[in-house]
Amino acid sequence: MLDSIIELCRSYPQIVIFLAIAIGYFVGKVKIFGFNLGSTAGVLLAALVLGQMNIAVTPLLKNVGFALFIFAIGYKVGPQFFGGLKKEGIHYILLSVVVAITGLVTAIILGKLFAFDRGTVAGLLSGAMTQSSAIGTAEGAINHLPITAQAKAILDGNVAIAYAITYIFGTAGLIVFFKLIPRIMGINLKAEAKKLEEEMSGGSAEMSPELFSWSKRLNLRAYRVTKTPLPNNIVIDRIKRNGKVIDPMPDTVIQQGDTVTVVGDRSQLMKLTETIGPEIDDKEAVDLIGEIIGICVLNKDAVGKTLGEISSLHGHGCFLRKISRQQHELPLTKNTVLHKCDILQVAGSKKDVEKFVNYLGYAERPTSTTDLITVGWGCVLGILLGLIAIPVAGIPITLGVGGGILVSGLIFGWLRSVHPTFGQIPSGAQWIFTDLGLNLFIASVGLSAGPRALQALQSTGVNIFFAGVILTLTPMIIGLLFGKFILKLNPVLLLGALTGAGTVTAALNALKEEADSSAPALGYTVPYAFGNVILTVWGTILVNIM
Repeated sequence: MLDSIIELCRSYPQIVIFLAIAIGYFVGKVKIFGFNLGSTAGVLLAALVLGQMNIAVTPLLKNVGFALFIFAIGYKVGPQFFGGLKKEGIHYILLSVVVAITGLVTAIILGKLFAFDRGTVAGLLSGAMTQSSAIGTAEGAINHLPITAQAKAILDGNVAIAYAITYIFGTAGLIVFFKLIPRIMGINLKAEAKKLEEEMSGGSAEMSPELFSWSKRLNLRAYRVTKTPLPNNIVIDRIKRNGKVIDPMPDTVIQQGDTVTVVGDRSQLMKLTETIGPEIDDKEAVDLIGEIIGICVLNKDAVGKTLGEISSLHGHGCFLRKISRQQHELPLTKNTVLHKCDILQVAGSKKDVEKFVNYLGYAERPTSTTDLITVGWGCVLGILLGLIAIPVAGIPITLGVGGGILVSGLIFGWLRSVHPTFGQIPSGAQWIFTDLGLNLFIASVGLSAGPRALQALQSTGVNIFFAGVILTLTPMIIGLLFGKFILKLNPVLLLGALTGAGTVTAALNALKEEADSSAPALGYTVPYAFGNVILTVWGTILVNIM
C-alpha cells in the first residue's frame, strides 16, 4: 500500500507539490506561544519531509514560480526604491546598506569559521535575514558554476537546508529582539510614538487636518442658516438659495435664509444647530452621490507635502479614512508627509472626490484585471538581463536570472507609478504572484533537497543554527548603533527602519503592537525596498566569492 502511494507520487509529482503547499500553509498558521512559522517556512519544512520519498521535480515549475515571485517583489517596491534616492531618503538608504553589508561580511566570516560550503552560506544568509529571494539567486549562481551536476545538486540542497534551520530564529528571534531592545535601551516606545505623533500633528492631541475627518461614519445634514458667520471647521457641500441648488465656491458668501448641506461625523453635526441654525428635512439639499475610493499619489506637486497642506488647499469635502504605504497603515496626522504611490482612502461626495483624484494622481478602482503583457515582457527582459555577464578580473559578473528579473520588476513598477495607464497588477494578483509563486519555488526546492535533509541536519545542523543566530542579530545591533549615534534617527523611526532593512514584516507588526501606534511604519518602507534588492543580490555574490 505504502509502496503504491510513493509510486503514485513519483509518477505525478504535482500531487506532492500541492500537498506540501496545503500542509505548509496549515503548519505556518499554527501559533505556539503567540508565534507562527509563516507560510514559507511551513511549506519548506513540509516539502523536506515529503521529499524523503525521493520525488523528482521538473526545474521548469521552480523557475517559473520564482520568476513570478521576484518580478512581483520588484514591481511592488519599485516606486519606493527610486523615490528613496531623493535627499529625504538618504538616511534610510545608508541604514539599509550598513545592515546589508554587515550581513554579507558576517555570513562570509561564519562560513570560513565553520567551514561551510557556498550553498550552506547562501542558505544561512537567506534564512537568518529572512530573504527568501536570495535562495533563487543563489541557486541561479550555482547553476553557472563549472562543477558536476551532482555537486550542483548537493549545493542546492544545502541552500534549502540551511535556510530551513535558520529562518525560524530569523523571524521569531527578531520579534523578541524588537520587543526587548526598547526596554534594554530605556525607551518607552508608547510614549515616544505618542510624542512623535503629536509633533507630526502640530503639537496638538487633535490629529485631524482642518478639512479632513478621520471618522469612518460620515453623515449628511441640511441646516437653515440663521446665524452668521459660520464656523470655519465645517464642510459645506451644497447651498440652496431661493429654491435653487448651487455649488459653493471659495468666494461664496453664505447668507441668512440659505439652506446649507454639511458633511461630517455625527458628534460634530449635533452641535451645529447652535452655530448655524435649525436642522431641516430637505431631500433636494441632501441628494448627493457619495464615493469611497483609494487614490494613488502620483502628482509630483503633492509628493513631499503634508496631509495638513493637502487638506487645506485641495481637500474640500473629502474625508480621509486611512493612508497606507506598501500596504502598511500610517499615522493620520497633519505633518505626515506624502510619498509617491501612497494610497489615500477617501470618502465624500462624488464631485469632490473626483476633483481630489484629478489633483493627487490615480484612482485605484476595484478591478480583477491584471496586465499580463507587462508581467510577461517584464520576466522575458529580466531573464535576458540576467544572462549578461561582464568579466571583471577574469571572473564573469552577472545579475543572474533572479537578479535580472528583480531589476526588471523595479523598472516596471516605477514606470507604472509614472504612467498609471498601463501595467496594472491589482493587490490580489500581487499576492498570488508573491505568495504562491514563492511557495511553488520553495516546495520544489524542499522536495529536491529532501533526500539529503536528515544527513545534513545530523552533521551540521547545530553549527548552522548557532551561526544563524549570530547572523540574525549582528546586522541589527550594528544598524541600531549606526542609526542612533551616527544618523541620530528618532527611536521609533529607527526601529521601524531596521525591520525594513531586514525585510522582517512580522517584527514591524510586533513593534506597532508595542508602540500602540502605526508610527514605526513611517521608517519601514524605504529600507524595505532597498533591503529586498540588496539582500537578493547577496545570494549571487556569496556563491561566487566563497
